[in-house]
Amino acid sequence: MGLNVIITQILMLAIAMLIGFLAVKLKYLDASVAPSISKVIVRITLPLLIISTVTTQNLSANLLKNAGLLIILELLVFVVLYSVSALIAKLFRLKGATKTMHRLMGTFGNVIFLGYPLITAIYGEIGLFYAVIYALVNDGFVWTMGVYFICRDGAKSSGKSAVKSLINPNTVSFIIALLMLAFGIRLPEVLQKSFSAIGSLTTYLSMLFIGITLTQVDLKKLYKRVSIFALTLIKMLLVPLALILILRLLPLDRVMCGALILQAAMPGQIALAILASEYGSDTCYASECVFITTVLGLLLLPLCYYMILILF
Repeated sequence: MGLNVIITQILMLAIAMLIGFLAVKLKYLDASVAPSISKVIVRITLPLLIISTVTTQNLSANLLKNAGLLIILELLVFVVLYSVSALIAKLFRLKGATKTMHRLMGTFGNVIFLGYPLITAIYGEIGLFYAVIYALVNDGFVWTMGVYFICRDGAKSSGKSAVKSLINPNTVSFIIALLMLAFGIRLPEVLQKSFSAIGSLTTYLSMLFIGITLTQVDLKKLYKRVSIFALTLIKMLLVPLALILILRLLPLDRVMCGALILQAAMPGQIALAILASEYGSDTCYASECVFITTVLGLLLLPLCYYMILILF
């Protein structure tokens, strides 16, 4: 069942990306709509998705210990992924915004759009709980450190505005959602359903955006992006394999570990490509990272899950 879910989810994302790509290539849409779509995502749908997702969770006292261990392990994984990504960027002599985007793409993954349905299908509601905890930390870094680095290196920003960019709709909504979660505050049902419905548009708007952006990319030269292929191999295969071999030796909850491994192996974070467009960073490289990691994920994620089954 897990393998089918992985393949289905990736294919759905790929189809949405293909529709955006063909819409521009067939002149049904103009590529100039991409910045407007990114603004709708960053300023409306993503903030509502963050609030509607986080505030519906229940922090059971029985799971808090494992949640704390998960966060510690996740932070260690981030350090490894970021360090390896930085090393690859140095080896391939990537510069400026491209180097920044490479490091961020290698560290943060598509842990909500792809991670949630995948882990829920495999591990159930407990697995979803751990997936959410991972996503909270993941997105906390994306909307703070990620935004800062992207804005700092972007064409539309100065160093001062990079600091200012830390206060953005998604950071604010994330903080609000955490406070609501901590104090047990729930949205009224009509707001919850409205926020959730609008927020759910984020996934496919994001993939349409990627598809539209890819029309500006020479797909014939994608095979030359050796840095991205190296990043994909390490992030989605070698690091998960190392995690499996290490975690199997520790007396830890197997569901928690499985969720951690799969989340760490997710394809590149779509939101980073949206942010690249918003702040004038290397949108082309970001879109290529999302495209290559998502397509190769059709093979590597099932392989990762298979390794968990036989080795863990």
